[in-house]
Amino acid sequence: MMWVLATSTAVHRFFKGTLIFTYVVLILGSFLFLNGLLGWIGSYRRGSCLLKLFLIFSLLTISCEIGGIIALNIMKMKMTDILQTAWMEINQNTRNVIQEHFVCCGFVGPQEFADTNDPIDDSCYYKVLEGQNISVVGLRQLNRIGCKEKLVDWFYTNKAIWITCLGALLLLQVISILLAVLVINQMKRENRSSQDINESHHTYL
Repeated sequence: MMWVLATSTAVHRFFKGTLIFTYVVLILGSFLFLNGLLGWIGSYRRGSCLLKLFLIFSLLTISCEIGGIIALNIMKMKMTDILQTAWMEINQNTRNVIQEHFVCCGFVGPQEFADTNDPIDDSCYYKVLEGQNISVVGLRQLNRIGCKEKLVDWFYTNKAIWITCLGALLLLQVISILLAVLVINQMKRENRSSQDINESHHTYL
């Protein structure tokens, strides 16, 4: 996302509070990175305080993810709206890759370039095949189809895949929480056993 911001024309809007998709990705990514770092250091150093902090942050992350899904359903956000928001915030290089892969141009079509001074990338053009028109072999034609419908179709076609990936991520977070609880309880038992040994030792003396 930092690369997208550095190579995007929307970077000047970063401090205006309008890049919702960018903020969500940056905040969630940073939060997961820092939380994972806390969990790793806490488990390596056997630090109860760090592990408890990791546990709290993990629960907050899962709550925010579930809350975000519920909020999208309440606001009745459609897949098209989410994709359009993301399309407006990504850089042109990412758009070019999408346009070339899905054989499309712009989100709604090449007419969106009429409102900007940005040149139309080569990914918006396709070569005319020999069987289509012999008189224009090798010439490029502008693709009039937008990427909106193709992206929506792709997400719905591969719905099982990305839902499974999201479910696996959520399951991984739940497993990490259970492991953190297990380690914290084990540390408590070790501390109690060591205290009992010290008390019995002092009693014996």
